[in-house]
Amino acid sequence: MSTTGPITFGLKLESRLNIGDLESIKQAFMDVGEGYDGKLCVNKDTFADLMQKMLTQGSRDEYADLFDKIDVTKEGYVDWDKFASHLLLQYSEKDDRVKSTQVPQWKDIKVLPSPHKDIIQKVAYLKNTSRYIAISKEGAISTWDTQLHLQKSIKQVTNESVKPRDMWVTTFVVLQNLNKIALSFTSKEIVFYDLSSKLEFNTQYKVFGLESTPLSMDYWGNPQNPNESILVMGDTAGNVNAFVFSSTSIALFDRPSQSTSDGQDQVVNVNFKHLIKDKFKYCRLVRHQDHKEWARQVKYAQHLDCFISCSTTTRNAMVLGWIEKARQRMKTSSFNIAQGVNAFDYHDTLNLIATAGVSNHVCLWNPYVVSKPVGLLRGHMAPVMHVQFNYGRGQLISFSKDKVLRIWDVQLQVCLQRMAGMFPKGPQLTTSLFFHEDRSRVFMTFNYQFTLLEMKPEVKDRILTHDKPVTSAIYSPRCNQVFTACQNSVVNVWMLDTGQKVKQFVDCHGSSEITSLALDLNETRLYTGSTDGTVKVWDFNGHCHHTLHAGMGSPADISQIVVLKRGLVVIGWDRHITVFHNGQLTQFHVQPADWKGRQEHQDDILAATFSQPHTLATGSYDGEIVLWNTGSETSSRHLKQRSYQKKKNKEKQRSPRKSVSTNSPLKSVSQSTVHDTSSGSPRHQPSTSPRRQLPSRLSQMKSEGSGETTSEKDSEGALFRALSRASVNSEDEQMDFIVTGLAFLDANKAAAENGANLISCGGNGWVRFWNYQSNQLLAEFVAHSNVAVIVMGISEDNRYLATGDTEGFIKVWSIEDYCQQPEQDSIVTTPPVMLSTRQPHNDLVESIVVCERNERTLVISASMDCSVQVWDIYGNHIGTFGQEEHWTIEPFVSPPYTIPEDEELSEKSDVPSNCPTPHVTLDIPDTIPMETDDFDEAQVDPLAKVNTWERTRLGKQYQEQRMKKRERKQPGTIPDLPYLNWEKTGQPPSGPFAQQPPPPPPPPQSSEKPILPLWTQALTVPELDDVGTLKKPDFITHPHRYFADREDAAEAILQGDTKPTDDAVKHHFDERSLFPKYILEYETRMRAQHRAELNEGEEIIKGPKVKGPKSRFRSWGTVASTSTTGFGQQGRKGSMAPNKPPARLSPLPEGRKPNLSKLMAQEIM
Repeated sequence: MSTTGPITFGLKLESRLNIGDLESIKQAFMDVGEGYDGKLCVNKDTFADLMQKMLTQGSRDEYADLFDKIDVTKEGYVDWDKFASHLLLQYSEKDDRVKSTQVPQWKDIKVLPSPHKDIIQKVAYLKNTSRYIAISKEGAISTWDTQLHLQKSIKQVTNESVKPRDMWVTTFVVLQNLNKIALSFTSKEIVFYDLSSKLEFNTQYKVFGLESTPLSMDYWGNPQNPNESILVMGDTAGNVNAFVFSSTSIALFDRPSQSTSDGQDQVVNVNFKHLIKDKFKYCRLVRHQDHKEWARQVKYAQHLDCFISCSTTTRNAMVLGWIEKARQRMKTSSFNIAQGVNAFDYHDTLNLIATAGVSNHVCLWNPYVVSKPVGLLRGHMAPVMHVQFNYGRGQLISFSKDKVLRIWDVQLQVCLQRMAGMFPKGPQLTTSLFFHEDRSRVFMTFNYQFTLLEMKPEVKDRILTHDKPVTSAIYSPRCNQVFTACQNSVVNVWMLDTGQKVKQFVDCHGSSEITSLALDLNETRLYTGSTDGTVKVWDFNGHCHHTLHAGMGSPADISQIVVLKRGLVVIGWDRHITVFHNGQLTQFHVQPADWKGRQEHQDDILAATFSQPHTLATGSYDGEIVLWNTGSETSSRHLKQRSYQKKKNKEKQRSPRKSVSTNSPLKSVSQSTVHDTSSGSPRHQPSTSPRRQLPSRLSQMKSEGSGETTSEKDSEGALFRALSRASVNSEDEQMDFIVTGLAFLDANKAAAENGANLISCGGNGWVRFWNYQSNQLLAEFVAHSNVAVIVMGISEDNRYLATGDTEGFIKVWSIEDYCQQPEQDSIVTTPPVMLSTRQPHNDLVESIVVCERNERTLVISASMDCSVQVWDIYGNHIGTFGQEEHWTIEPFVSPPYTIPEDEELSEKSDVPSNCPTPHVTLDIPDTIPMETDDFDEAQVDPLAKVNTWERTRLGKQYQEQRMKKRERKQPGTIPDLPYLNWEKTGQPPSGPFAQQPPPPPPPPQSSEKPILPLWTQALTVPELDDVGTLKKPDFITHPHRYFADREDAAEAILQGDTKPTDDAVKHHFDERSLFPKYILEYETRMRAQHRAELNEGEEIIKGPKVKGPKSRFRSWGTVASTSTTGFGQQGRKGSMAPNKPPARLSPLPEGRKPNLSKLMAQEIM
C-alpha cells in the first residue's frame, strides 16, 4: 500500500492507483463474505470506508463516485470481479488513446534499386510467399522478400492479345486464397495468372471484350467458405462491375465442354458480353453505372456488404452499391463531395470512410449519413492523392500531390505529424501508396522510383527523459548538472549525482526545435540554438537576457555553438562563420558581427572546436579542416588529406556547380522537414539537424535528377537508371570525408611535438587523428562499420574517447598513449584499445559527453529515442534521466577482465570482441618457447577455442597475481547503506547515535585487521588502536557490593531503620581518590546536619510541642553559608564581595517546609 508520494490533481482515481494499491484492494476483497464464490461484497458506504482505510490517493467523495461507476447495473454492491472488470476496461481505453496519439518515429527514407523503366502502377503483398510485388506500366514485374532483397524480376508479362510495345498495364489485384494475380490492360482485358510457378506467370483465364478500360480492382475471399469470392472492377466509363464467384475451388469461370486431352493447360477465354447475359454457372456479374467520370478506386466492404467506389466529380463523388438477390443492377447510395474524391479507405471497426478530396481536405464519413461528413481533417495545401488507415494505432495516413505525408489521429481529428522534403522532386509524378501494417512499412512510388519509409520499433516500458526526441546534452562541472534539450523546445536540468530533475525551461524558442546547447566559460549562462536561426542567452533562473539573430531574420539550422574567449561562433547552415563578440551583448536583440576572414570552406561547415587561447578549428561536409586564429580572424592552416576537393574540382570542369539551395539539403529549410503537430497547430520549422539529414542527402541527390523539366523526361529516366545500376563506391567515398565532430587534445600539449593533438570523426564511422602543427594525418580507423555518420566525446584529461552511431551503439576507446609517438612515413590504421561496446539506445545518438565524477569516468549519451543515459566507461549502467529511483555515483575500481566462453557481440565491428581492458598490461614476448616433443599438427584444430588463462604460462602467472589481491567491492548494485535510506528508517546516517553494523571478524589465525565497510571508514580513529584496555573501578564492575536497591533502602528508612550497619557494606572504596577535597568536606557537613535534623524531627513527632518552620530549619542557612563561603574562597579566589551575603547552595528555597520522605531518599542515594 502506498502511503507516501505527492497527490496528483486533475487525474482520475483509477489513474492514480499503483500495483501496491491494487494488491491491497484485492486482498481485502478476498475475505469471507456473501459475494460470489464466498468472497466479500460491499455496499457504497462500506466500499468508501474500505478504500479510505487502505488508500491515500483520494477523498471519500471520489470513492463514492468510483462505486457508482463500477455498479453500472445498480445492484447496490461491488465485489472484486466488478472492480477488476471496471479497471480493465478503463486501462484498455487509455491504452488505445495513448496509441492513437503517439507520434510514430521513422527511419531514414530508402530508395530501393528498381528494375522498372516506366511508371509503377501498384505495390502489394503476397501472404502465401511473404513477398512484395510491384508491376509497372510496361508490364515489368519485380518481387522482394521481407528483407527488401530483389528476388525475381520479369521484364514483361505475356499477353498474346497485344504487341509488347503496345502493352499498358493499368492495375492489378492479388487473389490471396487462390495464389493468383489478375492484371488489367488498356486492351480492355483482365488476365488471370498463376503464381505457383517460380519461373514465369502462366495465364489461366482471360476476360476480354470489356466495355471500357479497367482502372482499379479489388478482391475479397470469404474466410468461412473458400468457394465464395468477389472481384470488383471500376473502369474509365464510371462503371462498377462485380464478379461474384460461387465455386473458386473448382474454377473461376466455366470451362468449355469441347476441351482436348491437354485442356488443363489451355487458357479459358471469357467474353464479357456473355457475363452480362448471365450465361456462366460459377460466376455472376453485378454492376451499376452511377459515376459519370473515371472510377478511381473500388473496394468491397465485408462489414457493410456493399461496394464502395469514387470519382473526381462533385455529383456522385462516392457511391455505395448493395447486391440484390435476383437483380443484376445494384442498389446505390450516393455522396456529393465538392470537386470529387481521388481515393478512399474504409475502417470496419470505427465504421468510417476516409476520402482523399481534390479540395485538399480529408473527410470522414458515416456510411449511413450522406448529408455531411462526421469529421473534416484540414492541413493539406494540395489535392490529397492517397489515404490509408493504420488499424493498430487508430491513425490515418494521407499523402498529397505536393508530396507531403501527414499522420492523423482519427478520434481527436488532429494532425500528429507532417513529413515533407525527403521525397523525390519533380512535376507530374504519378504516385502510389501501400502501407503494410504488419511490418509498419510505407511503400511509395514516384513514376519508376521505389521508396520505403519504415517505422522504428517501439520499446515498451522504456524510460523517457523528454516527451520528444532529444537533440543535445551538455554537462556543467561547476554546478554538477546536465542540461538536455528536445525537439519540443524544452530544456531540462538534472543533477548528475542523483538523476533528479531540478529545473525545466519550456517554449524556449516557441514552436521551433532546439538543436544545440552551450555554456559560457564561467558556466553562468546557457546558450540555446534553434532552427529559427536564433541563439538565446539564459541564466539558470530561466530568464532570457539576449537574442542573437544568427540567421539574419531567416530560419537556419544551427548545428553547433562554440564559445570563444571573447565571443561565440555559430555554424551549421552556411560556408561562412557567424560570430558574436561579447562587447555586442548590451541590447536584447543582437545582430552578428563581420568575420574578418574570407570564405575558406567550399561546403557547409558542420563542426567546430576551440582551444585556448586563440585557435579555432572548423570542419565541413567535404572533409576539409581549417585552423583559424580568433584574434585576427584569419585562417592559418588547411588539412586536406581527407577531403573531397579533387573530385569536386573535376566535376566542376564538366558541369557548372548547382546553386546552394538545390545542391545541399542543409541550405533550404523547406527541403527536409518533419513537423510534429500533436498540439493541434502546425510547427513550421525544420525538425532534423544537419547530422540527421546526412544519411538522406545522397538519396535526395538521386531524386533531384528526376524533376528538372518536362522536356528532360527521357534523359531523366536514363540518369536515374544509371544511378540505380551504378556502384555505390563513389557515394561511400564521399561519405568517408564528412566531418561531424572535432576536438582538440589540449591535455597532450606536453607530449611529443609529432603526436596527435586534434581528432575528427564523421561519415561511414571514420575517426582520424591529426597533428595540425605539422599538417599531418597520423592515424585513421573505422570505429563503427555500416553506419552513415557518428558523433564523439572526449574526456577532459584526453584519456578516453567515446563514439556513437545512428543505430544507438556506443563504444569507448583508450587513447591515452595512442599516436603520441607515431611513425613518420606511414599512417596508423590499427584502432586503439576498446574498453566497452554496448547499445543503450535504439535510435540515432545525438551527442556524447565524457566527464568524471566521484573518481569515476562517466559517459552521458543523448539519443533520438527520447532518453539520456549515464554509463561508466566499462559499460556499467548508472541510470536514465527521468527514472523514478535516484542513483548514487560511488568510486569504482574496475574488476579484472575475464573472457567469457560464448561472447559474441551483435554489433558489427572490425575490433575483436575479446579485447582486454586497458588497465591490464600484458608484456607478451615475441617468441614463446614451446615443448615440441609431443606436438602433433594433425590434432590441432585452428577453429577451436583455446583458454589462454589456463593453457599458457603467462595466463597462469597473471591469474596467480590476481588471486593474491584482496577482493574489492563491486558497484554493480548500490548497497543498502544508512545514508541512502535514513529518511525511511528514521535512523541518523552518521554520528554518535547512528546504528552501525559491527565490522566482520578477522579470519582465524590471522593477524590482519578486519576491513571495515567503506561508509564507516570515515568514523574510525586509528590512533586509539594502540591504547590499552582501561581498568574500570571495582564499584562500577560490581555495584551490588556497594549499593543496595532504592526500593529496599527507602522501605528501611520508613520503618525507622535509618542507620546502615557496617556489616551491610562488604567493601569500602577510596572516596578521596575519586572526588576533590572541598566536595568531601561539604558532604561531611551535610550528613551531620541531616542527622541532626532527622533526630529533631523524630522528637517533634513524638513530643506534643512543635516548633515553627523558621526555628526548625535555621541551621540550614548556617551550614549553607559556611559551605558557600568556603567554596567561593577556594573556587572563585575571593571574587565575592565581603558586604554581600553569600549565595545559598541548598536546593530548598527560604521559608519552605522540607519533605521528609524526599530527604530520606536523598540521604540514602
